[in-house]
Amino acid sequence: MTAAGLSRSTESVGFPIACIGVTQNNEIILGGGGGSGRSGVRNKLAVYAIESKNNDARLKKAHQLELSSEEDAPTCIAANPKGKTIVSSINRSKAAIEKGQNKNCRVFTVAKTSINGGKSANTICSASDYDYQKCMTFDPLGKLVAAGASDGTVAVLQFPAMHPAFPFVEAADEVNDVSFNAEGKWLAVATNDELKILKAKTGSVVQTIDNPHTSSGQPAVFRFARFGGQAGVLRFAASKTKTKMQDAMYTVLNTRSRKQAYIAIWNTLTWTRIATRPVSNSPITTFATSRDGRLLAFATASLQIGICDAHTLRILARIHSAHAFAITALAFDNTGRFLVSGSADETCQVIAIPDKWPTAWDALFAVAHDNIQIVIMVFVMLVAIALSFSLRS
Repeated sequence: MTAAGLSRSTESVGFPIACIGVTQNNEIILGGGGGSGRSGVRNKLAVYAIESKNNDARLKKAHQLELSSEEDAPTCIAANPKGKTIVSSINRSKAAIEKGQNKNCRVFTVAKTSINGGKSANTICSASDYDYQKCMTFDPLGKLVAAGASDGTVAVLQFPAMHPAFPFVEAADEVNDVSFNAEGKWLAVATNDELKILKAKTGSVVQTIDNPHTSSGQPAVFRFARFGGQAGVLRFAASKTKTKMQDAMYTVLNTRSRKQAYIAIWNTLTWTRIATRPVSNSPITTFATSRDGRLLAFATASLQIGICDAHTLRILARIHSAHAFAITALAFDNTGRFLVSGSADETCQVIAIPDKWPTAWDALFAVAHDNIQIVIMVFVMLVAIALSFSLRS
């Protein structure tokens, strides 16, 4: 399906979007801004609601919290699946960071008409203001918060106390993604060169996967890693495998040549790769999974948004030139009916997810219908060639 077949709307929010969170009440939280200094663009956390009618949807602003211009803009958001709180990483001032007082990981309560600050903790070891939090997530019970930083720090905090669950883990490289499995027992930590699976309560290593590569052997990097949902079964006829969704994990592989991106599925019982599919000709920059585990979404450096079936990795829709500048965040709402994208171009897009996706045959017929003249020309040429051979014989 092309962009023309999807219902979508674009809203201007007035600041560059760095991150998106979705609360338990399905509120859309946008984080971003101009960063520290005097850019004139304020740093904000803004709350929006999705208003939908006849499968058309728009964002309606509820309220916002303006943050200090002496500090950085929010770089990531995680919403508590069991409450009205969110955590967001916002670096303190340069002076505070250099003193080792960067309590960047902050708790906020999202009320009906306001966002209220709460406890905070430091989840970045670096004393440089160049380092920042790249990713964070809650466990399914809302009792642990995991965060990964550009300096390689992996922090897991008890929530709501915001105390370390175990000493910080130092990864070999900057942390690209963190993800808890459906039971909350394991934590996946992705860096460029390796994927580590830790015990969520102790930090001890369960499994390490290194040497990332495509199915054809091209060197790649682990850009994202997400565990599968709780419902459903993955079936792959080619490999004659059957894996429960809760035992699956998805990894995004960007080739080191930056010419292709792949999504791979792993069986976490055997730690074998059961499927790998090319999905883009440019690197994937952000990635999301729907709450029910049915859909995956990705955005690329070429400003494309793709949606694919989590069971088969079949591409269901592509939106070319989805934003004017870098697409920085993607998130499905809790119903799975809408996909929200955010960009440095200060816009947010809401894409309505169809109740039923076209089959592969439907897509083929649609392409043929849209290019009927070319199809007729090819058919006439084939008939002419066949007649020519027939006359010669």
